[in-house]
Amino acid sequence: MSTFQIGDIVIGNNSWLIGMIGASSQFGVITQTNEHSSVIYLFITGETITLLNGYIDKIDMGEEIELKIGDLVELKPKIRNILTINGVGTIVSKTQINTTDLNGTWTKEFIDAFLVYFPQHDYKYAIPRSCLQLFYKNKK
Repeated sequence: MSTFQIGDIVIGNNSWLIGMIGASSQFGVITQTNEHSSVIYLFITGETITLLNGYIDKIDMGEEIELKIGDLVELKPKIRNILTINGVGTIVSKTQINTTDLNGTWTKEFIDAFLVYFPQHDYKYAIPRSCLQLFYKNKK
């Protein structure tokens, strides 16, 4: 069974191989995965590559906290370095992101996410829960 799931943020762990395919130091998101390999969408170049699972590492997003509708949230620092969604957003609703297998067929796996409205962009984005943190954490 794969140690990765669709929606994981990853980076290549073999600098020689990643340099050879022109994707050095690029973060990506797994769009399809199986026991041996994963399809990765690279954020910076917008390209899709396929790598053996042994050549990729999952980015640790830290602990997941309980978020609810109406919370002011922002992207976690590791994600802010990758995505260009700036500022603070408000959680509008809970949602799920559907996934596909390597053949493009919809699977029964879902990524738990929130629909977040970012006023700075005047747009709503579906963002995985593990990528969000509270904008202000009460110190009480």
